[in-house]
Amino acid sequence: MSAAAVIVARQNQLIRRFREAGATAPEFAQSPEDLGCRNSWIFRRLVTGGVFVETKPGRYYVNEFAADEFVRVRRARALGMLAIVAGLCGLVMLASQLL
Repeated sequence: MSAAAVIVARQNQLIRRFREAGATAPEFAQSPEDLGCRNSWIFRRLVTGGVFVETKPGRYYVNEFAADEFVRVRRARALGMLAIVAGLCGLVMLASQLL
């Protein structure tokens, strides 16, 4: 499994854990440690992206809109990269037939 796939899986796991714990509103905020998560750089990246919102020091909840948007943008980037790679492969195949 590639490093990117591991990061995506970890991001999904973090979001899922907070959702399953019901930490989806400020009054239900939890600490990552309460949910068996580390305050890793992946978690902090999600905080920076607005997916997790800090209410009190060390307590977070999932911003559902931001989480859905984060996943949508991540998926669009992946599809864009796939399209670029497919286009490049097509150009290489076309060039090899012309030579």
